[in-house]
Amino acid sequence: MRSAFLAVLMALATSHAFAQTQDPVGPFVIDARGLMAGLPTQEGWVPTLPVDTVVPSRGFGLEGGAHLYSVRLGPARLGVGAALTFARGTATATVEGTPDVVTKSTTFAPQLSFNFGHRLGWSYLSAGYGAAKIVSESSSIATVPGITNDSGWRGALNVGGGARWFISEHVGVGFEARWHLLSSLEATTTHAGAGRATLFHLAVGLSIH
Repeated sequence: MRSAFLAVLMALATSHAFAQTQDPVGPFVIDARGLMAGLPTQEGWVPTLPVDTVVPSRGFGLEGGAHLYSVRLGPARLGVGAALTFARGTATATVEGTPDVVTKSTTFAPQLSFNFGHRLGWSYLSAGYGAAKIVSESSSIATVPGITNDSGWRGALNVGGGARWFISEHVGVGFEARWHLLSSLEATTTHAGAGRATLFHLAVGLSIH
């Protein structure tokens, strides 16, 4: 009798787990991730600096995001959401007479996603248009003051993809690779301007739904 009862419980648990895997993606997810971010090194995005100055090309920071899923399109489920990132990179002078340089990036990336899988695990591709801001600062050298170069908010197309796997009903892990294509900086009387820049982000962390 006891073994039969246990068999029924196991069958119910198995059917429940199987049913969960058949549930659709969503209905929402919140991401909190660590971030490795590429940083622009071209003059205009960073201050005009002495020859041989080392400029950071990579930074580390945080990403937070939220997404909603509603409409089914064939095998995919349509999602809409946004992510906010902060990253900071530092380069210490290796040549005498050159400054230390700190570059910080902030991106805001609204996006539309196509998601494939079920609520316990899915992959996705997404794209959208948002904004990015780059602030780069050089330290002072002797009597020469430091320089701060602030791009202001620039329009930025973003494209990328990733995946999430849920290790419990509500908590999971995930990763994402994303490219941010920043619009150029216009030349002014005080700024030489700069061409378009592309920032590559790789984020890994937790997801909650």
